[in-house]
Amino acid sequence: MQYKKIQGLEKIKVWGLPYPPYEVVEASQVTPSKIEEILREIEIPKIEGDRKGIVIRTSGAGRAGGRSDLHLTNVEEITNWAFRLRDKNEPHVKLIVQHVVDARCSGVMIKDRDKIEVEVVQGDAPSLLEGQTSNIERWTYRGLWEKENETHEKILDETDLDSLLNHSNLVPDYSYLEWSLSKNGTFYFYEFMVWKRKENNLKAEITQGVKTQTIKGVGASPGRSIGTVKVVLNSDEINKVENGDVLVIEYADRHVMHIINKVSAVICDVGGRTSHASIIAREYGVPCVISEDATKRLKDGMKVVVDGSDGSIFVFESS
Repeated sequence: MQYKKIQGLEKIKVWGLPYPPYEVVEASQVTPSKIEEILREIEIPKIEGDRKGIVIRTSGAGRAGGRSDLHLTNVEEITNWAFRLRDKNEPHVKLIVQHVVDARCSGVMIKDRDKIEVEVVQGDAPSLLEGQTSNIERWTYRGLWEKENETHEKILDETDLDSLLNHSNLVPDYSYLEWSLSKNGTFYFYEFMVWKRKENNLKAEITQGVKTQTIKGVGASPGRSIGTVKVVLNSDEINKVENGDVLVIEYADRHVMHIINKVSAVICDVGGRTSHASIIAREYGVPCVISEDATKRLKDGMKVVVDGSDGSIFVFESS
């Protein structure tokens, strides 16, 4: 059993990155007394400008997954959430009971071999990770920090970016990190995974096809793969997806994303590098591209090459 969130937290600790305190409990071991024991150990933080309340996250294979609300401060409410997550997941799944940052802003940092990319939003992370906002500030570092887009207001300043750069020196290339910056100026990191790359033997696959169009989007999980398009607009259509197909969806939904391990690539209408679909795709090493109206532009049976590194979708037809 792989507990990737927990393994990621352990890496964060080893590298010396600051992280919100946490404890882990197996779902099958959740009882009121166990939750009270954990809360006595890490306490419920009420530190204005730094950490406020508790969140419970899940780690381990399973279709349900999920997390509690953020900033929980009531013991009964925390216990109820622990039972809820226990009951919706398999017994071997583990729960991470963790402090929540009183965040000025939250984001992700992707460290590639030759660059660092940052996406950040005001406040807590879910608005970014769950695609709830379009007001995302984007930065790229290639010797100097460059702002990639215009936003309503500037979120990160030079001091914040220098601090992120210093933290990036502690982690290896091809690292994906989620973080929050507290209102009093402390960075906390709470998610790590390897920014995987996956390619198959494209040349052998496409020699019988002729490229008809190229669709551009945002590369959200790196690597290149080829497959047959299957557009899935609701959970009733999941059964038509076969091993090696390219899954095309409007947005990430847990009823759809549990088949990620059987597809060769994922294409979504909405989201970004930090959206739920992108995160799961990276976790499984599956290329992912975000491209507006992909579910309308692509049809079942099309053969496509998906380049999750630069955000390109190459459509082929039989010659």
